[in-house]
Amino acid sequence: MKKSIFSVAAVLVAGLFASCTVSAPKANLKGASPVDSLSYAIGVVQSQGLKDYVVMRMGVDTTYMDQFIAGLCDGVDADEKKSAYYAGLQIGQQEAAQVLPGLAGEVLGEGTLNEKEYAAGFLAGVTEKGQKMEVAQAQETAMRLMESLREVNDSTVDLKAQIDTFSYAVGLARTQGLKEYAIFRLGVDSAQYVSNFAKGVKEGFSLSDDAKKNAFLAGVQIGQQLAGQMIPGITMEIFGENGELNKNNFMAGFVAGVTGEGLYFDVMQANELAMRLMEEIKSERMNAEFGDYKTECVAFLENIAQTEGVVKTASGLCYKVITEGKGATPTATDKVKVHYRGTLINGEEFDSSYSRGEAAVFGVNQVIAGWTEALTLMPVGSKWELYIPQELAYGSRDMGQIKPYSTLVFEVELLEIVAE
Repeated sequence: MKKSIFSVAAVLVAGLFASCTVSAPKANLKGASPVDSLSYAIGVVQSQGLKDYVVMRMGVDTTYMDQFIAGLCDGVDADEKKSAYYAGLQIGQQEAAQVLPGLAGEVLGEGTLNEKEYAAGFLAGVTEKGQKMEVAQAQETAMRLMESLREVNDSTVDLKAQIDTFSYAVGLARTQGLKEYAIFRLGVDSAQYVSNFAKGVKEGFSLSDDAKKNAFLAGVQIGQQLAGQMIPGITMEIFGENGELNKNNFMAGFVAGVTGEGLYFDVMQANELAMRLMEEIKSERMNAEFGDYKTECVAFLENIAQTEGVVKTASGLCYKVITEGKGATPTATDKVKVHYRGTLINGEEFDSSYSRGEAAVFGVNQVIAGWTEALTLMPVGSKWELYIPQELAYGSRDMGQIKPYSTLVFEVELLEIVAE
């Protein structure tokens, strides 16, 4: 018997459960700010393919798409109390609709387990009250009875007592680690765990055949994933810690994209608008935060370009030949072996093959553009100092020690072209 059969985490798709109002939000883009328009456009873009997904993968009946939308909106803003309830509701539903039938098929073939006993065991484990046995004992009992039930294929044998005991034991056993999972993975507030989470679990066991409620709950699940993952992630990408999307407009665009009704523009237009506004807003933020450093890097590069012995190419790459090699010059598709040391304009080292004591091997076209250009100009045996502008390096990306808009300085020694 596989241990994973008793693990809730093994069959649940982790989702954060978290309420706009039940009515779908409306956006007014007349005279809207760039952030308002961006929020709506991103919502439209992110909704693409969702309707097919919830129908084909989540089993939502299209008759109840209005219930799905209601759940979607409710799931975005749910407080901790309601979030705990929704988390329990989904788990109870999944146990009844997926786990319980799966166990029955694996153990009994065409037989059925006692859902009432299974739910009783599961709820006893959730509340940690009224347990007929300890969780570890329940797991041992379930494993023993599973083997026994599998061996019996005679329909004349009365297995009711064993099936009832197995149903209770396996339900209880599956709650091992559930509290920690609910709190640390599903974001259930520990104070709400027993009362609201347990209430949701109990009610979830009765939802497997209710298409209307299932549609609502599917919407809740997606809505909370939006609130807990997607919206914060997009917000951080665009604004960092100093701004936020208009959540109402995002949801208005998202709902309109799912239903296909009331769209201000089509998906292609939304995507183009979102990309343009995202770049503009992000660029403004980055310039405000790193503008002085960007200016400093540009000035550094301009001064270097005027230095004797430094060559500046049409792309803006600057380099100085320290040692002139006599070997072949790599092409963009070659693989090379090099030693190098990289620093910022203040001399702070951020990478060095010399420090590691081992030369690096990589494809010429698998590195930043400034490196690729330089390597295709260097004969083997050369040692150059490169001064790479941010446009040929990491641009506005934040690479940790390498801040956005960094001009990079490299000492590069081309040792050989590596044969494939």
